[in-house]
Formats: sequence, C-alpha cells, structure tokens
Amino acid sequence: MLTLSTAIIAEKNKVATKSAWIILIDITLSDLGATEFYVTNNNEDVTFDGQLYTALPFELDVRTDTLKGEIPELILRVSNVTRVLQSYLEDTSGAVGSEVTIRVVNTDLLAESYADLEMTFDVIGTVADDMWIEFTLGAPNPLRKRFPLYRYISDKCRYVGNYKGVECSATSTIATCNGTLTDCEARANSSRFGGFIGLGKGNIRIV
Repeated sequence: MLTLSTAIIAEKNKVATKSAWIILIDITLSDLGATEFYVTNNNEDVTFDGQLYTALPFELDVRTDTLKGEIPELILRVSNVTRVLQSYLEDTSGAVGSEVTIRVVNTDLLAESYADLEMTFDVIGTVADDMWIEFTLGAPNPLRKRFPLYRYISDKCRYVGNYKGVECSATSTIATCNGTLTDCEARANSSRFGGFIGLGKGNIRIV
C-alpha cells in the first residue's frame, strides 16, 4: 500500500494545475568510482533532495513483444548528441550491471517524500548511436529494497535528511538540525522526533 503524503495525493487528484509531474533518473555506473549522473525530462534543471538534476532529453518505453513469455523489459533512451555518457559506456562495458533509479515528482512539491514513487533497475544491455543511448533495464531486484524501511536508532532522528519536510514538520526559524533530541527540543518539535529513545544506546537488536 502506498503511503504518499496528503499534499501529493491532493495534487494528483486535481483536474487542472500549474505544476508538472516530471521524471528524475539516477544513473550509477558500475565503475570503481560508482560514477553518478542525474537527469530529468523537465525543460530546465531541477534540484531535488539537495541533488541537481540536469535537463536532458530521454524516453521510457516498455518492450512487451516477446514470444517466449519473458518478463517485459523497460527501455531507457537517453540523448547522445552531446556524447556526455559515451566515454563512460566504453570504459564500463556498456554500463551493464549499473543501477538506474527512476522516480516521479511534482515540481511544486519537491520537498515531499517520493519513496513510493521510485523504482530501481539493473542495466542488462546497452546500444548506442549518434542520437541515442538505449539502456535495457531488468526487472526491479527485490534484494535492493531496504527492509525494514527505517534504521531504528535511539539517539538519531530518521527525518534529519529532510529537515522541515512532511515527516519532520518543524516550524522553527533555525536553518539546520543535527538530528539529535536536544536539537529537536530546541526547535520545540520533540513530539516529532524520529529516533527511538526507548532502545537505549550501544547495542544492536534484530527484530
């Protein structure tokens, strides 16, 4: 069951809106440095979760015309006019084994959590010409899903990466937070602290 925020659901259900739903793609190449590229199909660059996504033409398509009952494949075509990715593909055997994360976000709600609207795929094949790089993406690997969803830490808030976001909801004028209960109390927001102080410190529990 999806656990989208009320703001995302309300925007999704609008008949007309001035905002746009866009696709963000994280490409993590399988080289030693885990080179990463962040692109969006928007008409301008977008910053999401502190990361800049560069506007770059791409297409997504599902290949379903199989005769032997294979699992349908997702095809990602990224513009190759600028040759930005070409040399990396040559150095990583076509980026086979690399990881691609696709998420859908709304341009007016970039501070929301879109964990339920993202999927991660493995690159299982690549072809390229002067116009496009075509990545064949395999079915999502369930072993890449985090389980449990959160790390249960006693003295660290799990919302610190999205301070003042929908889970944190802090209204303080203080610009940053280090994720401790002390910082949360200083912002009059301890009721929303995302740590699990009842666990105690210095131990690991598997539940």
